[in-house]
Amino acid sequence: MTIKQSVISLVVSILVSFAANADVKPGKVNQLTQTEFKTLVHDYAANPDSWAYKGTQDAIIDFSATWCGPCKRLSPILDDLAKEYSGKIIFYNVDIDACRELAQAYGVSSVPTMLFCPADGSTPTAITGAYPRDEIIRVIDYVFNK
Repeated sequence: MTIKQSVISLVVSILVSFAANADVKPGKVNQLTQTEFKTLVHDYAANPDSWAYKGTQDAIIDFSATWCGPCKRLSPILDDLAKEYSGKIIFYNVDIDACRELAQAYGVSSVPTMLFCPADGSTPTAITGAYPRDEIIRVIDYVFNK
């Protein structure tokens, strides 16, 4: 690859990153596509055997499905927590039906599944099930040391 091609590739990746980050709203649960996940969270295709979190802020990723009753009950809890932890934790949602490859890459076989990703790049913690608000806060306190 020539220097010119390298520079063009770098500029394109920066622009894609800025475009994806522009849509991330603190205090909200942000819907992620597979491509956005690779840009903002972890490129599992390029790094299938290691975790390399791309974010600079702690994140919670809710893997859910539109047909899932427990996911529907969990959604307003996550909406409230996103507001409460605005500026401290980024909240994301991944629709497993729209992002099957992504769900498979992370072994999501049951929904809802939440992935707690520390900003320090340490290994994320996953929990499966529609936990009550107090239990989710306990996991946040434990994983993120809040």
